[in-house]
Amino acid sequence: MDQHHHGDHGMSDLDGFPTDPTGHPEARLTSSVDVPPGGSFDLRIHPVAKRIGDGAFRMLSYNGSIPGPTLRVLQGSEIFVNVTNQTEMETTVHWHGLRLENQFDGVPHETQAPIPTGGKYTHRLTFPDAGLFWYHPHMREDYAQEMGLYGNVIVEPSDPSYWPKVDREFVLTLDDILVEEGKISSFDPHHANFTAMGRFGNVLLTGGETDHELAVLTGDVVRFYLTNTANTRVFNVAVPSARMKLVGSD
Repeated sequence: MDQHHHGDHGMSDLDGFPTDPTGHPEARLTSSVDVPPGGSFDLRIHPVAKRIGDGAFRMLSYNGSIPGPTLRVLQGSEIFVNVTNQTEMETTVHWHGLRLENQFDGVPHETQAPIPTGGKYTHRLTFPDAGLFWYHPHMREDYAQEMGLYGNVIVEPSDPSYWPKVDREFVLTLDDILVEEGKISSFDPHHANFTAMGRFGNVLLTGGETDHELAVLTGDVVRFYLTNTANTRVFNVAVPSARMKLVGSD
């Protein structure tokens, strides 16, 4: 798939946010988790050491991966997601596009109090609609989302004929990150440096990787679930020598 175009654990003197990846677990591969109706899922927000190109950077993760785990649920079901915040800042989790009770939508100071460092919050999620959704922070998105806090939710339709049959399917995030002079460009700890949602990056990430390879067979019909998790950038996506058809969008 082509998309064209130091030192310590404390606060950095440059940007107010910790930047040292030392001592943090290495980012793992993204998992896919089936959560049954009435089931619970634990979502832990914590730092990781993420390799991008030749560098290792302190970034933020859901359950140790960037992107976070893909949750697969059934249309019409209800689940519980237990969130634990193990980052240096207050946060919430917003469930983008889901129709659910307002108090669980993750809007800070409006529908819930922010989750403090070390705090927990349980979301009760409902899935009346089939399709692709995603989750991400609703506080300092310019920093926290840029640092890796995003993941997908696939709501399997109750009608088995809702989606046409395919040979393979892939869930992919499209993102960018700003790396300058061998480090992620710094952030102001008090407010967004650019716009409220963030800035353009200069390194493109597909599924959290600069070089993401997928194997398919000649003649396969493939469904891509694509989520643009970039703070600002719009992507022009192509699969060389393949025909693509857009079947749904938001």
